Amino acid sequence: MDFLHLARRALLTGACATVLGGALGCNDPAPTPELHGQVHLTLLHTADIHSRLFPYNLQLSEVDSGLGLGASGAIINTGGAARVSHIIGRERARADRVLHLDDGDSFEGAPVFNFYSGEAEIRTLSAMGTDASLVANHEFDRGALNLGTQLQKWADFPVLAANYLFQDPSTPGASPLGDIVKPFTVFELQGLKVAVIGMGNLSSLTSIFDSPNRLGITPLNTTETAQFYVDLVRPLADVVVVLSHLGLDVDEAMIQSTTGIDVVLGSHNHIVLQPPKQIQDCSAFSELAPDGVTTRNFVLQDPTNGGQVDVGCQNDAGCGADGYCYGSIDSIAMGMGICKQKRYCAPRDVLLAHSGAFAKYVGRLDLILSNDPADLPPPCTADGVPAGCYDKVNGFELISHDYQLFPVTDQTPVDPIVETVLEPYEQGLDALGNLSLLVGYALAGSDRSAKGGGDSPLGNMISDAMWLRLGIQTDFALTNTTGIRTDLVPGVVTEDQMYNIFPFDNAITKMELSGDEVQQLFAYIAQRSTSRGCVSQVQMAGARVSMDCTLPACSCGAGQVCDPIEGICVDQGKCGGVSCPTGYACDPISGTCVTEMNLGAATNIYIGTYNPPIHCLSDNDCPDKTPNQCDVQGGICYQPIQPIASYELATSDYLAGGGSGFIVLKRNTTQNNTHVLQRDAVIDFIRAGFPCGSDANGKLPSCSYDTDCAALVGTFVCACPESVIDGAQCVTGPAGCSGKGQCVLAQCRDDVAAFQRTTCQAAPNTSIEQACEIGLAPCVAGGEQCKFLACVDQRLGNFPDGRIQMVGQ
Repeated sequence: MDFLHLARRALLTGACATVLGGALGCNDPAPTPELHGQVHLTLLHTADIHSRLFPYNLQLSEVDSGLGLGASGAIINTGGAARVSHIIGRERARADRVLHLDDGDSFEGAPVFNFYSGEAEIRTLSAMGTDASLVANHEFDRGALNLGTQLQKWADFPVLAANYLFQDPSTPGASPLGDIVKPFTVFELQGLKVAVIGMGNLSSLTSIFDSPNRLGITPLNTTETAQFYVDLVRPLADVVVVLSHLGLDVDEAMIQSTTGIDVVLGSHNHIVLQPPKQIQDCSAFSELAPDGVTTRNFVLQDPTNGGQVDVGCQNDAGCGADGYCYGSIDSIAMGMGICKQKRYCAPRDVLLAHSGAFAKYVGRLDLILSNDPADLPPPCTADGVPAGCYDKVNGFELISHDYQLFPVTDQTPVDPIVETVLEPYEQGLDALGNLSLLVGYALAGSDRSAKGGGDSPLGNMISDAMWLRLGIQTDFALTNTTGIRTDLVPGVVTEDQMYNIFPFDNAITKMELSGDEVQQLFAYIAQRSTSRGCVSQVQMAGARVSMDCTLPACSCGAGQVCDPIEGICVDQGKCGGVSCPTGYACDPISGTCVTEMNLGAATNIYIGTYNPPIHCLSDNDCPDKTPNQCDVQGGICYQPIQPIASYELATSDYLAGGGSGFIVLKRNTTQNNTHVLQRDAVIDFIRAGFPCGSDANGKLPSCSYDTDCAALVGTFVCACPESVIDGAQCVTGPAGCSGKGQCVLAQCRDDVAAFQRTTCQAAPNTSIEQACEIGLAPCVAGGEQCKFLACVDQRLGNFPDGRIQMVGQ
């Protein structure tokens, strides 16, 4: 890190430092007196930046509109690390005690990561003056060794993750992460000691539970780890902040099952909590006190390390409605032979804030805290009674708070230091990636999400591109919905935009599945989709399915239980004869009662059409007359799957490797990685399409004047080089094209011309910019390119056709 960045960081954090042998102009501070009474703390929060270091265009949803980015449906320019850094610097200047905490997943999501493997992201966070950051799941997308290397070279801030136990860095081939990543850090801000504990993601790192795994990480129990480190840092800290990439549901469960956390800054779900939630800690377990009237709350504690532990039941004796085993007041005897003790505590309100993703927002959380008895409830008794009492172990308690969300738009100024850091990467992308190459034109864009929770326009087009790819052409194809990272914005489609939609370098893998395996596959998809709001977690082609979010995955007879993972009936003996309470199911792998996951059933699964084809207008026209068998849009019937038949699947190598919990695919032994990237398959699929307004053979009508194009649906103009007049607006000249022109979509010509003009906008002065535009002739170029640019419309499958129907949405 150079002198400028070190000096800037020292000024931002209020620290005195010595660089190159010279002081930065400050003396050693006098000892800070012990604080008493109310104090103010500001936390600036960013999360899930996902490599959006450069501004990008976004069509606003109603959610983003409501959060202040602009009008719903408008296409705006948002994001960019230099803009984010300006907001952070501005808000630092407006605060007293202040920290900027980043919640991880700064890697992956834009081409800069594909070409520079995280170097630009870590350097940018350092240039911002970030006080601490978290290691999350996408930091490992290029492996643990790459992450360790980038952090060693470029990070000048603490990097946190308490729930990852790293392999010994001295082991040959191991990453250096064990020496770099720390479980927590403590800041001293004008006498206020703030501890920040990091909790990395576990749900998306499915391979992390394999032992050993390629990441060299052993995952640690969430609530056990959180409670252990809260207890450890409490003597050192007045305030405890947890920086979490666990996801909203796990954040809430962690708070309820622990005691002593003040604030959780969360991420991973790409949501904004406006206002932040207030969740009571120490609220997962309660019982009646000996007086038979008072309710006492407690956490379960492992006496060997002081940490709270999640535990399940080996038998149904004493299994409560929440799935935990209850014994005497003093201790709980577990089926695993470990004694977990009760630790009484009083519930407190803990703030939970999420501040969005993709560099669209910066969150500011202002806290008023106090250790003055006049501001606080009465002291707690030993067993945590009465509720809401004050435990002096918790130091400063939250009195009030205020949360502001700052949108990042094209009206946000840029931080020149961060802009300077990013400049060589921007130039390098232009040279290496040629990301401004045109792929197609999308008049209306394409949504990655479906209104009914099923198949989406963009999902269908992407799945079709995989399914129909020359050399692949399988029976059906599917990809995970969450792997499609953003919508296709209306207008010119570039390679840069395709990287934003498909940032992961995932290749297409082929494999053979039996009918039974297909049933298990869709049973898991139905369960996963049900648990995520009854929204399909896959997009697919060549198949049709109904997923009922209200049905159990399987109804089992006597002596059997439903495996909540596979969605199939297994012998009850595999679960130790466990009978679980309502709302819980037996996991035959661990033999414990787990939160019931078996809601959601896949029904009416069809793959492929009949030979010869059977045409239909409704399901009643098909042989089985079952729901969703007729593809009404295509007018053709699909065949139901057969248990002993074989079906060839095309999917991503991520899902084929068991990513997102797709174990049924991971264990398949017929896999063949084609090494064709999903992104490349989609780009090629679009480029093979026809231009807007063309006939069934891809031909555009000939013309001399714009009026010759009036018969086409939409606004079309006559394009030829000799007729188009360039300017701020593109106009067809009076001379016409003498029958040599072709009708092109007017909006396509105008949008391509506007895109071409951006090439000249970086010119150092107006005269050079004008000369650039004259030489470029953007209107002429736009008209000529729209004669060939593929139109992203229904002919490319860019529409929902009901191939995935969600019941119970």
